[in-house]
Amino acid sequence: MKKILSAIMALALIMSTAAASTTTAFAGTSDSTELKNAIAAVKKVIEIPEKLSEFSYYYDEENESGSLVHMNWSDKEQSSYVSAAVTDKGVITSYYCHVPEFEGTGLAKITKTQAEKYASEYLTKLTYTPQGTFKLDDSVGSDYGQDYYFTYTMYVNGIPCDFANVRMGINKYAGKLSSYSYRSDVKDTAAAEYPSKDKVLTKEEAEKIYLSELGPELKYLSYYDYSKKSLKVFAAYGTDGVNRAIDAATGKIVKLYDDIIIYRDMGAKQEEAKSTSNAAGAEIKYTEEELKEIERAQNLMDKNEADKTAKNLISSIGSQTLKSVSLREDWGPNQDYVWQLNYEKHYVTLDAKTGNLISYYTSQDNDSKRDIGLEKAKNTAEGFLDKVCADKKQQIVWTNENTIDSKYGNYDFTYTRQENGISFVDNSISVSVNKASGEVVSYSKTWYNNATFPKLDGAIDKAKSFRIADELGNYDLIYKKDSEGKIALVYDFKKDNTYIIDAFKGIRLDYTGEAYKEANGAEYTDISGNWAEKIITELKNNGYYLEGDKFAPKAATTQIEFFKYLYSPEQSYYRDNDDFYKMLLANNVITKEEINPNAKVTRQEAAKFISRYLGVGKLAKESSIFKNMYTDKVEPSYLGYASAAYALGIMKGDAKGRFNGTGTLTHAETAVVIYNTLNNK
Repeated sequence: MKKILSAIMALALIMSTAAASTTTAFAGTSDSTELKNAIAAVKKVIEIPEKLSEFSYYYDEENESGSLVHMNWSDKEQSSYVSAAVTDKGVITSYYCHVPEFEGTGLAKITKTQAEKYASEYLTKLTYTPQGTFKLDDSVGSDYGQDYYFTYTMYVNGIPCDFANVRMGINKYAGKLSSYSYRSDVKDTAAAEYPSKDKVLTKEEAEKIYLSELGPELKYLSYYDYSKKSLKVFAAYGTDGVNRAIDAATGKIVKLYDDIIIYRDMGAKQEEAKSTSNAAGAEIKYTEEELKEIERAQNLMDKNEADKTAKNLISSIGSQTLKSVSLREDWGPNQDYVWQLNYEKHYVTLDAKTGNLISYYTSQDNDSKRDIGLEKAKNTAEGFLDKVCADKKQQIVWTNENTIDSKYGNYDFTYTRQENGISFVDNSISVSVNKASGEVVSYSKTWYNNATFPKLDGAIDKAKSFRIADELGNYDLIYKKDSEGKIALVYDFKKDNTYIIDAFKGIRLDYTGEAYKEANGAEYTDISGNWAEKIITELKNNGYYLEGDKFAPKAATTQIEFFKYLYSPEQSYYRDNDDFYKMLLANNVITKEEINPNAKVTRQEAAKFISRYLGVGKLAKESSIFKNMYTDKVEPSYLGYASAAYALGIMKGDAKGRFNGTGTLTHAETAVVIYNTLNNK
């Protein structure tokens, strides 16, 4: 039978953090004792199957929170395995298990409620914190796949600590722990005192400071569809505080721990990486004769002119030999040709038509303790801008003055494009100046030449955008680490600190500028007491759902609803219905003539689509070899499909055994059809 594409979750098995524990510490003992105690720490709370007789391990002595013992168990065939990491304090920081009983098919054998109970029991065994307790987060994630996932956050004084988290996976078929990761640090969980919540600012006072100092910021964002070669620019408020928050006691701006800042949405990064990869894979290689014709037809510089231009713009190239050069098309919004020139120590990209510098990089020794200072570095950077992009100077402003840091050897300046008085954050110019030599060591310009910007008339104000973000992210007290790694009590968004709010509609957007959708859909408000409630809920707990908080059980199911329900887990792969239907066509689930997104789906059509989905469509098409198992007449062209649906227990008919082939499927009936289908996979 045909299988739906499975989403493979990559789990981080090796964690470099640690926490306090009641388990006896074994630091400073012999390797054998340390290993023995590490094995005991795992087996004390988790049963390792006897068939996993193969064992290996290694030590990580350089872990910043102490040493770690990494252990692996497997069977002789390497088909089953367990991995775990244990600190020198006896704390399990990561665990992963894969055994055949975890590889179920169809829908889950345990409910999400049962899985949550099992997770809570494991949590009690695996974690210990003298200062706080772990509570289950209410964040919504995808429930598709072989595991239910639960995330817990540590609370101290009734306040969440964003630096102490547990993520756990419970297998849907066996009800056992499949994965566990513990992100915390021994000095945090064992800290004697956390900043007091007494005598802190009120939330209203903190809001005023936030609006004055941090945001939300009205800005232009963009999304480029590589397949359609279309650029969309949209206005939105963003709550990304550039890793800053408000001290709850003093009201001062606190620079937070220099952790990874996720800008906007990881989906954007994944989409960008995918698009870039696709573009690179499709890059065209030109012959010398073809290059000459391109140059002549489009008035492009030849490589000698490009070489000369690069050396004029960047004097430090000097007499370096040009080692390689290539001409390629820019796959982004500008659709221009660019020259890429690689010298002995310098790498340069130029616009092949205008000769404008797009990017440049060279490396320099950063070991020197000399520091020219921020002001001199900034003067150098802006002098370089005068030389290479003077025409853009009036359209950019320096935007990273609050976060600039030279501790890694360079002063990195970011200048963001301004349109209609606000930043277009996807267009910027970056310049890096070596703090020791005072030379420009890198430059990068992203600038969409043909971008058009919507007017800002009618945009909601900053205060309203903040209230919307507050409803989404719960702006309140939270423990975070400051830039020095110390625990600080601050006001910030507790759920997420990055939201994109439509500047006009006031709704949350995703990175493409479309209305944001939860990974597993919203909770339904209209299925209580419905005859199909249990099935609808079970489907949703497995990642299958109709969008919105209204399921509308009695509503007729349209073709696009039917397929999106059936293919719920794959929806994130397709940006629009056209791409989605291309996939259905490629998989022979529908024909081009049958495409009709808004048409109401009949029972006989559902039987046909389901037969194809399960890979029995060709056989079911031969209606003459099938017998009608229903009490009413079935149209000859659909008899095979109806018989297949009957034989597989997907559509058995109504109380009187009738197929009712021309009848329209309701949402509730569709849920039952899909439920039965998935249990036949």
